[in-house]
Amino acid sequence: MSLHGVRTIAVLELRQRLRTSRWPVVIGIWFLVIGAVAGLTWWAVHSQQSDRGTTLYDVVFFFVLGLGMLVVPSLTATSINGDREHGVLATLQTTLLTPADIVIGKLVAAWAISIAFLLAASPFLVWAWVAGGVEAGRMLLAVTVLVFVLAVVCALGLMFSTLTARTISSAVLTYLTVAALTFGTVIAFLISVPIMATQQSARVKVVPDTWYQEHQPANPEDIPSSVEPTAADCVYVVRERTILHTERTWWLLALNPFVVVADAAPSRKPVTYLGFEPLQMISDGARTARMGTTPESLNECWPELASSPLANGGSQPQERQPPLERDRLNKVHAVWPYGFVFLGVAGAASTWVAVRRLRTPIRKLPRGTRIA
Repeated sequence: MSLHGVRTIAVLELRQRLRTSRWPVVIGIWFLVIGAVAGLTWWAVHSQQSDRGTTLYDVVFFFVLGLGMLVVPSLTATSINGDREHGVLATLQTTLLTPADIVIGKLVAAWAISIAFLLAASPFLVWAWVAGGVEAGRMLLAVTVLVFVLAVVCALGLMFSTLTARTISSAVLTYLTVAALTFGTVIAFLISVPIMATQQSARVKVVPDTWYQEHQPANPEDIPSSVEPTAADCVYVVRERTILHTERTWWLLALNPFVVVADAAPSRKPVTYLGFEPLQMISDGARTARMGTTPESLNECWPELASSPLANGGSQPQERQPPLERDRLNKVHAVWPYGFVFLGVAGAASTWVAVRRLRTPIRKLPRGTRIA
């Protein structure tokens, strides 16, 4: 493989796409759609000074990731077998270009187009950063991880385009693989939760039954007391509970591209119910699954879990999680590095398979496939 060969294929691929397709129009539509989503989000949360920046950032980033998973597979899913059908691939293989030059060049070209889509959405990410609440370092980390995920998706599509003779087959296989990573991993994790659950004695913090007996009126016709239990009234008891051992299967979520990007992306700031931070919620869910449920950490003391001004008639927004729980989640080791490594291996393996499939001489061709 040579840098000159990779550059030649990449430039040729980009020029061909610009001449024979309408990618500039598609990118323009992409920009307008992202802008509409960002504008509606800002209109909904602009009055919330504390979390409007994080909400705008999370929604825009989540939307870019979702659309990217739909658009990017089409960039490479028909790249190799499409050239073979048109008799272009054989011409390239008769030159001094190596199989690695062809594969890496096409991968770089598709990756560049996917980055162009990301750059089209960058003004709205900058808007979220200016609105406040988002650290520049974490935003750069999230963008880096997203760019890496897009490259892996491009590599998967390129592999399937070398494994199948028909473009429709490679496109379907690529989208099915992306769906398996995004939806299949979540379904597999949810199925594993009841399978791994166990019944055992646990130390649980609860409001004791004696408290209700003491504050219950002697006469059933009397008006119940308005006194409510406080966190100080809670005690620890030993009871039989179902323990969900998500710490055994959390790695299924780490394989999900959405979890990988989401866990690297959040601003890691306390959020409220009035905000909507999808990346923060995905990250919290993955880290909570990694922590699992231990018999020593069960808390059913509802005065602690619902101790917010709104719960008692106040006017301040209720926190989605108690501050101590949020701090505990933030201290848990991140989930995204494990998924990052997995996707890196998957991308490298896909590229290697694609290179192997383009080696000449070709000893066996699929039925109905021509060389030139």
